[in-house]
Amino acid sequence: MSELVNIEELGLLDNSDLRAVFDQLDDARLVEALSGLAPALRRQLLGKLAPAPAARWEARIHQRGPVPAETAETAQRALIEALCRLSRSGQVAFDDPDDLVA
Repeated sequence: MSELVNIEELGLLDNSDLRAVFDQLDDARLVEALSGLAPALRRQLLGKLAPAPAARWEARIHQRGPVPAETAETAQRALIEALCRLSRSGQVAFDDPDDLVA
């Protein structure tokens, strides 16, 4: 996992790349990750999705209720790892800092 990438950088992705990253996690894990985000970042990310899927994710987040911080952070690390893995394989357009460091 890249220690140089933070969760806010998901906001730099376009909608198709963001969906590709989201698809790397099972639904329960993605809900945990999204639940632990700052509301503004969660709105930004879900705003990149089509309205119907965004509304479904919001409903799942509210149904799940509070997520312990450690659980959310672990799920967010999984999202970052997925982003870096997809970036390295050329499946998403993101410059993984691990690839830039010699």
